Amino acid sequence: MTTETRSLSAPAEIRANGDMTTMRGYAYRFGELSHDLGGFRERIAPGAGMASLERNDVVATFNHNMDRVLGRRSSGTLRVGEDDHGGWYEIDLPNTTTGRDLAELLKRGDVKGSSFTFRVARSGQRRAGTDPETGLPIREITEMDVAELGPVLTPAYPTTDAALRSIGAVLGVELRAAKPDDEDPEESEEDEPEKSPEGTDEPAGGPEGKDPDEPEEDEPDKHKDARALARALSTTGGTTWTLRP
Repeated sequence: MTTETRSLSAPAEIRANGDMTTMRGYAYRFGELSHDLGGFRERIAPGAGMASLERNDVVATFNHNMDRVLGRRSSGTLRVGEDDHGGWYEIDLPNTTTGRDLAELLKRGDVKGSSFTFRVARSGQRRAGTDPETGLPIREITEMDVAELGPVLTPAYPTTDAALRSIGAVLGVELRAAKPDDEDPEESEEDEPEKSPEGTDEPAGGPEGKDPDEPEEDEPDKHKDARALARALSTTGGTTWTLRP
């Protein structure tokens, strides 16, 4: 099973009770179609994560950073479950730099999303028709194993190539992750400067120019001899000569 990550843009609730600050949010909602995840859309069926939320020692983090732990199910500082809307979580924020900073960011409205890490069970996904709006196949997750969740500053929807291959097999389509940094080949060709032809037989002064080493017809013989000497020395690393009439 491949690890995947999904996010939900939804504000979390925060409340203070004495010295304890608690936040509550949804990691995922049931039945809501995602945006285009790379050639398909997705929705989560009711009850898809409940068994794992009851079984796993789920950890809550900020921005999926294991160095910024907020709570843990086994310690009682994290509570998780599912209701009619989706998978919810509730964290007693720690009295740490991360916990205090997060509480302030939530009060200010700077953190507005949640995210969770999961793996789809062996028979936990299926194709649920085609989205009439976009024409994309719909992947429905019926059983998943949730291991980690929590608030995130910027919700994202990363899908690995390995996951796309697995999903594509279920949907019966070929999927490929989008690469926004790829160059547009047509744009690259237009922007490329034209190269001047090499190996032409044109003289240094251009097609109509005159070779500066070519002697004038009425030039005295002594000038011609001096010019020839200077040319010979310059090609053998000798002294550069300046000719004066």
